Amino acid sequence: MKFKNTIIKLIPNSIFRYIQNFRHTFQLTKFKQLSTQQLFEKIYEKGAWGHSNDPTQPFFSGTGSHKNEIVTPYLKAVEDFLGKFEKKPNVVDLGCGDFSIGSKLRHLCDNYIACDIVPALIDFNKIHFASLGVDFRVLDLTEEELPSGDIVFIRQVLQHLSNRQILNAIPRLCSTYKYLVLTEHLPSNKDFQPNIDILPGKDIRLQFNSGIVLTSPPFNMQVKMQKRISEATEYGGRILTTIYEF
Repeated sequence: MKFKNTIIKLIPNSIFRYIQNFRHTFQLTKFKQLSTQQLFEKIYEKGAWGHSNDPTQPFFSGTGSHKNEIVTPYLKAVEDFLGKFEKKPNVVDLGCGDFSIGSKLRHLCDNYIACDIVPALIDFNKIHFASLGVDFRVLDLTEEELPSGDIVFIRQVLQHLSNRQILNAIPRLCSTYKYLVLTEHLPSNKDFQPNIDILPGKDIRLQFNSGIVLTSPPFNMQVKMQKRISEATEYGGRILTTIYEF
């Protein structure tokens, strides 16, 4: 990976952007006939985000859910947040993936509903994490009614979706939950253009020097409070976690 990053740095920005645009267009052409559910089923089937070192785990949600340098500060920050509630909160995890992160936070929550769009993944989680008392559900957060709860976790999910899909989800997020704990992969430079539109898929906006900022156009999400609680670096960007209060 270090060698790859070194090579990338040597490529002029104009050429790098051309390569990235071509790659993105190729991926869209290849998968444009698939529904959102079928698309993410393919991503997991092909191991597009990597593979687990555990032979009993057929699903892998990427290094953002497994790399210690990213996961450890995130868990510490979220544990501190959850620990401030007098009563354990009811939590909804949208885009729960392989549940490596959620499994470590389960003990701090009352009811825990974990959702993902991939049926086979949810079926596996129901068996693999049966002892944790989690309500696993198949759900498309961009189209369907969201489960009720006090807090919603969305960790590196929106970055893979189109602006239209995110716009569809925002009103329901704001009306259903008191707190949103959002994690997104953003460029390192602070003057990036937020919310460049893409079609859903494996890739994210980072390759276009962009990232999701829900309080900026076209989303303009209205919040009472926002607080950044965690930051880590990966692939030339920043993985930021922010708490929003509605």
